[in-house]
Amino acid sequence: MSRRGLPINRLLPSGKVLVVCGRADDAAAWQDLLGPTQCLALALDDAPPAARRRPLRGASDHLSWQHHAISGLDGSGWLAGPADAFDPDNTAALLLPDPLDPPRSGARQRIGARQPAWQFFEDKTVVDALWDAAGVPRAQSIVGDGTADLARLGAIVDQGTGVVCSYQPIGAGPSAGGDGIWWWRGGLPPETIPTVEPGTWRVRLMPFLEGVPVRLHGLALTTRIIPFPPMELVTLPRLGRGTFLCAGAVPTLNDAAEFAQQTDRIGASLRERLGYRGGFSVDGILTVNGFIPTDFNARLTSAMEAAPSDRRVLLHAVNLLAREGIEPDISAVERLAEETFTAGTTCTIFGAATRANEHVPPETSIRWVGDRLVADPLGADGTLVISPSPRGWLLTATLVSDRLPDGGRVGPWAPEVFRLSDEVLGTDFGNLAPPFDTQPTAGLLWTPAPIFSPRRSVPVKGTAGFASGADRRPG
Repeated sequence: MSRRGLPINRLLPSGKVLVVCGRADDAAAWQDLLGPTQCLALALDDAPPAARRRPLRGASDHLSWQHHAISGLDGSGWLAGPADAFDPDNTAALLLPDPLDPPRSGARQRIGARQPAWQFFEDKTVVDALWDAAGVPRAQSIVGDGTADLARLGAIVDQGTGVVCSYQPIGAGPSAGGDGIWWWRGGLPPETIPTVEPGTWRVRLMPFLEGVPVRLHGLALTTRIIPFPPMELVTLPRLGRGTFLCAGAVPTLNDAAEFAQQTDRIGASLRERLGYRGGFSVDGILTVNGFIPTDFNARLTSAMEAAPSDRRVLLHAVNLLAREGIEPDISAVERLAEETFTAGTTCTIFGAATRANEHVPPETSIRWVGDRLVADPLGADGTLVISPSPRGWLLTATLVSDRLPDGGRVGPWAPEVFRLSDEVLGTDFGNLAPPFDTQPTAGLLWTPAPIFSPRRSVPVKGTAGFASGADRRPG
C-alpha cells in the first residue's frame, strides 16, 4: 500500500517526531515513513551492552525492561542521549507503538496513549466483568486472593477436564506472552505453581476449554469498527511444567465472515461502554458452542509480527492516531489490515529459548516425512532460524502452509517444530503437546462436560486449547 492511501505525515502533528519501538527494522520503517529530518526512531533491541539484561525471564520481564528503558528519556538512561541531540528543547511529539505503555516517559508530549480504564481490563482477574457488561457469553470463573486452597477452588470449576489458573500481581501491569498462567488436570495444581501470600496477588481459576485457540481483533474508530482477519493462536501445553508455550498467531481460520461479525459486536460494545478507540483483541477458544473469550488486549498485538515492517508501522501509526480521534481513509485502513493479516503461502511461529548451540549453523531447512519433521538441506517445507534476543534466543519457524501434514491448522503440528529445534539447534523448549485431545488427522475429539457460569455464560466443554496471548514478544 502506498502512503498516498494513508497520508500519515499530514495527520501527525507538525514538527519533529520521536519514536521508540522494539525492533530495528521497525525503526528504519518509521524513519522512511516520516522522513529522517522530521523523525528519529530508536529501537530498544539496539540498546548498548551495558543497558542490556540478558536473558530476560519472559515476555512480562521483557516489557518491564523496555518500560524502564523508556523512563530514561527523562535524562537518566541511554535513550536520552540520542533523543536530546535530536530534540534538545523537548518539543518533539513522542510515539510509543504498542505494546509499549510505560508509566513514565519524560516530558515530551505523547501521541496515542491508552486510557487507564482500557488497560485495566487486560487484567485477567477482572476481565470477566467486561464480558458480562458487554453481554458476551463466557465460561465460569472464580477469583481469589492468594493461592490458599487452589485445589479446592479449582474443583468448583473443574468438570473433570482440568483447570486454568491466571496470576495477577495486585497493582502491577498486565502479564504478557502467557506469563503467569498454569494448568492442571486430576485435581492437584502442579509443583511449579508458586505460592503467594494473600494481599499480593489475585488469582482467577476457570475450566480448560476444548477447541481451537482463536484471536479476534480489530480497530475501533469513532465512526465504525474495522475487524481484522481472525487468527489461530498456537498455544501449546508444556507437559510436566503445567504452563504454556505461546508461539504466535497464524491466519489459518475459516468462517471469516462470522468472526468479523463477532469482532464488530465486541468492538462496538467497547466503544459504547468505554469510549474505546484504537486496536483491540479478544483471545478465546472456538468451542462446539461457539467462541468463548478468555483475555482482552487493549492494543495491537504481535499477530502482525511476521508482516513486513512497512505494513506494521503504518498500522501502528493508524492505531495511535485513532486514539487521538484522528482517522485516515477507512477504505485504505481496511486494505492495510487485509494486506497485513491475510494468509500467504507461508506462516510463521516463534519461540523464546534460554539456550542454543552456537556451534551449529543458525538456519536449517526442513521437510515433513509423514507427521514427523526432519532437517534436510534440500527441504522445501520451511526453515528454522535461531538468533540472539533479549530473552536469550529467538526461534523463527517459517512453514509452507500447503505442505503441512493434512493441511489446515498449525497448532496440532507445532510441537514437531520445537522438538526438531531442540534436536538440531540445541534449544530447550522441552516436552510440548498439541492442544489437548486434538487429533491432527481426525480433527477435534469432543468430550461431553458441560460447564456453566452463573452470569452471561454458555455451556462449554473441557480440555483442548487455552488462548493466553500467544505473542512472539509482548506485543
